[in-house]
Amino acid sequence: MMMRDVKIAGVIVAGGQSRRFGSDKAFSLYKGMPFFQHSLQAVSSSADEVIIVTSRALFPRFNDLPNVQVVEDIEEFKGCGPLAGIYTAMRGYQAEWYVVLPVDVPLVTSSLVNRLISKVDERYDAIIPIIGGKLQPLLALYRESVRERIYNQLVSEEYKMGNILKGLSVLYLTEEEIGEREAFHNINTKQDYDTHIK
Repeated sequence: MMMRDVKIAGVIVAGGQSRRFGSDKAFSLYKGMPFFQHSLQAVSSSADEVIIVTSRALFPRFNDLPNVQVVEDIEEFKGCGPLAGIYTAMRGYQAEWYVVLPVDVPLVTSSLVNRLISKVDERYDAIIPIIGGKLQPLLALYRESVRERIYNQLVSEEYKMGNILKGLSVLYLTEEEIGEREAFHNINTKQDYDTHIK
């Protein structure tokens, strides 16, 4: 069981350019609500603070969200992908753990986020689901201690999320332990949207 004296920040990574999708995914609708709102809803009840990290172009579209910090990627790593977003949140907002969600998983639920958070354990640096045999580092938890490693990877221009896990103490969660496979459906293309959402 998670100790509630552990400070958790929710980080929604929303800086992507949605090239394959053809329009800004964050604002596509599912059940009448923009995609990003589903991620926001899933994390809001369990995080002490929620941060949306986005690009300069999308920044104005996230205005007037109560109890949410909206920030742009820090200048040094603008356009460097999700790792830059996670680092930006870690640098700007103090927490012991950061629960990270992408903006394109509208089927995500608060029960999934709570299940991930319930696995928080000081023996680990990261808590990563494995769904369909694939690591899911973008819907996962990272301990504050990983920040320096993320920074060093960004400086080395290594932007692959999976590389950050090498050498960390990682708790990998199986599909059976998580039980919500559909929550991990990334909506990358209009075809994904038609298959999983409509």
